[in-house]
Amino acid sequence: VPPPPPLSYVTVYVLFCRIPVHTIFDSHPEDGVGAIAISQDAKYLVTLSAGKIQRVCIWKWTSPEKKPMCSVELQPAFGYQNYIVFNPKNHKELVSNSKTQVIFYLWGKWSCHSTRHTFNKTVGLFSQSVFHFGNLQALTATSGGKLVVWDAVCPPSMSASLCVKPHNRKAIKLMYVQKDALTVLTASDSYFVTCDVKGHTKFYDGQLQLVNWYSHFKLGPIQSISFSKNPSSLANNNSDYSSSCTIHGQPFIIRNFILSTLDATVLHITAEGTKLEKLMEEAKEAVNAIACHPSQPLIAIGSHCGLLKVWDYMQTKYLISRIFMGASIQCLSYDPAGSFLAAGFTDGTVYILDSISLEDDCKEFKYSRGPVTQISFSHDSQYLATADEKYAVTVYKRIWKNGERSWEHLAGLHSHYKPIRSIIFGVLLDSDQPRLLSLGEDRLLVEYDLGSSSKEYLAVLRRDRIEQNAIPMCLAWYPPFTPEAFILTANNRYKMKLYNATTKMCR
Repeated sequence: VPPPPPLSYVTVYVLFCRIPVHTIFDSHPEDGVGAIAISQDAKYLVTLSAGKIQRVCIWKWTSPEKKPMCSVELQPAFGYQNYIVFNPKNHKELVSNSKTQVIFYLWGKWSCHSTRHTFNKTVGLFSQSVFHFGNLQALTATSGGKLVVWDAVCPPSMSASLCVKPHNRKAIKLMYVQKDALTVLTASDSYFVTCDVKGHTKFYDGQLQLVNWYSHFKLGPIQSISFSKNPSSLANNNSDYSSSCTIHGQPFIIRNFILSTLDATVLHITAEGTKLEKLMEEAKEAVNAIACHPSQPLIAIGSHCGLLKVWDYMQTKYLISRIFMGASIQCLSYDPAGSFLAAGFTDGTVYILDSISLEDDCKEFKYSRGPVTQISFSHDSQYLATADEKYAVTVYKRIWKNGERSWEHLAGLHSHYKPIRSIIFGVLLDSDQPRLLSLGEDRLLVEYDLGSSSKEYLAVLRRDRIEQNAIPMCLAWYPPFTPEAFILTANNRYKMKLYNATTKMCR
């Protein structure tokens, strides 16, 4: 069955109330939308498809017409165009770029230029392009820290009126502005703004003279920048704007702006006073662990970058987070009372946290010799068990210490000889005491005797081989619909089996 085509609709929202006001369906039904831009007067949209043969479409989104006003196809020889923008002074003129080529457009007419025959030195890959706010030039940023300046070059045989056409654009200058790769290039008021892989933001005037920069935020590579619609307030005696780096040192007055970085961070910068506010920080690496609170609409999410976040999933609201520097979260579990949140890490460390504040309830433990893969609490929150990649089960117990409740390491056991797939607690039939079971790819179901266990000794009640050829993948308690207790397993041959929890016989 062929995969479904990518979604290709474009939705326009009202900025302040975030209400969708118009949707363009099937703008590029074959390939999806690869890039989009809106004109300065907000009347026109341009969309760029994501296929091998790209299509550029101009839309008047306020019109009921379902077809673009005009379009043009770009052959693969032009490279994959990944960025496009309108000329703010003329909505009929646009520029786009791939990593190696820049294309200028005039509605219905287009031309391109390749860097391969323009310079005799390394230029770098193109990142973004922008039109000059003061003349007919355009600029393109590169990964070599350079700015390419494009202008309309008029041959003597051509009349001056034709020189503004896009096919007369030529690269006239190569400006080396810095060593590091430029990732963002835009214009705000009378400044060109660049961002780079070091997380720096720099402002240049119309002559490409450096006016000011922000390099002390300690950010990752910047992916985008957006300036406030509201103009900056004028400087007065009480203003706290930074000074420009020009000879006169005038106050550097710009609009507030928002940055987003490659490591999933969004920040707001207030120009007056240079105030930095972190709006959002998401996982920079894979999310490997989630856990739901037993009684509240909370979900904890842990990633390999060490970020632990708690969300209210009913209100889709972020509540609290904690970053474990240099550590990778592998598994999470709330206790049945919802008071604790346990986290297992790839370095074998186990943290037991307060579920509300995410502060340590006790000092972290490190008794596992490999990454912790499974973690679980007993029904009475008195025991915590973990499984690791070294085929060991480790148990921690809640105790009284110096008049306070705390946790201690009880014992560990190398109880399997293949990866452990599940570890679960249950309740003994004739008492309220917890029971602990583990299931491994070695086809062994191991039950531990917690009552007979002591410091540094984890007792085993019984071992049962529950499969002959198939590999068991997971283990769960069957719902208590009958007086008899059952264990449910699933194997790699798409079969589920029901076992008596006492005799371990398959039903």
